[in-house]
Amino acid sequence: MSLNSFLFLLAFLPIVVIGAHVLRDRWSPRAAQLLILGASLAFFASDRLAYLPLLVLSVAFNWGVSRQMASPGITPRSRKALFITGLVANVAFLCVFKYANAVAVGIGLVTGRAIPLPNWEFPLGISFFTITQVMYLVDCYEKLVPANSLLDHATFVSFFPNITAGPLVRAKLFAGQLGKIGGQLDRDDRLVRGLMLLAIGLFKKVVLADSFARIANAGYANVGSLSTLETWLTALAYTFQMYFDFSGYSDMAFGAARLSGIELVRNFNAPYRAVNISDFWQRWHISLSTFITTYLYTPIARSMGRVTVHTSALATLIAMTIAGLWHGASWTFLLFYAMHGFALAAYQYWKRSKRKLPRPLAMVLTFAFVNLCFVVFRAPDVMTALHVARGLLPSANLLGFSNLADALTGTDSALVVLPIIIGSIAAFAGPTSDEFAAGFRPSRRFALGTSALVLAAFVFMIAGSGSGFIYRAF
Repeated sequence: MSLNSFLFLLAFLPIVVIGAHVLRDRWSPRAAQLLILGASLAFFASDRLAYLPLLVLSVAFNWGVSRQMASPGITPRSRKALFITGLVANVAFLCVFKYANAVAVGIGLVTGRAIPLPNWEFPLGISFFTITQVMYLVDCYEKLVPANSLLDHATFVSFFPNITAGPLVRAKLFAGQLGKIGGQLDRDDRLVRGLMLLAIGLFKKVVLADSFARIANAGYANVGSLSTLETWLTALAYTFQMYFDFSGYSDMAFGAARLSGIELVRNFNAPYRAVNISDFWQRWHISLSTFITTYLYTPIARSMGRVTVHTSALATLIAMTIAGLWHGASWTFLLFYAMHGFALAAYQYWKRSKRKLPRPLAMVLTFAFVNLCFVVFRAPDVMTALHVARGLLPSANLLGFSNLADALTGTDSALVVLPIIIGSIAAFAGPTSDEFAAGFRPSRRFALGTSALVLAAFVFMIAGSGSGFIYRAF
């Protein structure tokens, strides 16, 4: 089950939201929370039931470690040992699914003997629910949060709106809201705003992102014969697809959580309007940026002693490289984050010069670099990425369009071109989802606008040309 499916939108979510409010009104907040937990486990199991025990064991293990670290009689040495054991176990758990097959293939190539392994698929949201628990263990060890009850911890880790692809939420923020599930305070306003964000996110995904995907997929299916124009269109299409796909998911997750009474952290803030690479990472996948800064960069920088521009730049590069490894066993992911790491490190030196570029030029240069990085992220391997990158330079086949023409032909071409035009403009101008939500006032205009977004999204969903969320694969 996915957030952009009819099953989720018309059955699962309404039943869960209505049920949570009824249970809260007639029984207790705990009853509503139990429903949310049961629904979250069912949502996870709907992807593949066989992986549900993995989530349950992960939750139980990390809860047990946190409780043991909080026990009154534990010594500092034992507490630290427990903490390290918990971190190592979580990283090992993630690596088994991310890297076991790649390591087995590598060993087979060296030894000439194949190592048979099960054909593992990634459990739904494994990267996100594992990193969420790593943050929780760190916060518990630093005594920033108390150890949660098993019910609270299980609800926190498995919460269905954000278990698939985030945003990453810290336990302190989430646990403090559990008593609000199905609450009556500002209920009407919360429900209406949640529906609006859900509609915006759905429109972003199934109308805008999936329209850009048709161009990107057509281009990457014909990498060897693209003209310069087609290469640029292919690269830009994926850059826009990635933004509307991921920010659309984040909006839907935020809206679905708000319907239940939980506020998640916001994850995007018009990233393609950034004026430098640091500004970009303060706008793009904000919860991951916060994780990298708080749980990777800061400890690494502190371990280097006195913080200087040189140690800060090196810590940035290391932290971003680790983030690339987190995404999976692919050189393209590692290269993507290494490129951003080098750019962020270089920007720290640039800031020291106190030079400023004109804002339009700064935006263009930042976006051009981000677009190039997404070529690496999308390509199936590094050689393909290099081929596409070379194709961005002028060539003899400058303005050919035959490879992408098929993606735009037919009676539905307007249903591809129009969303692409709307999306290209919306990425650089106009209000963001946050600004829409902040400026929301109950009115006929907002009701009609929300209804129009949902109707347009349903038309595209009925057409059957949609796809799953990109980050669902991580």
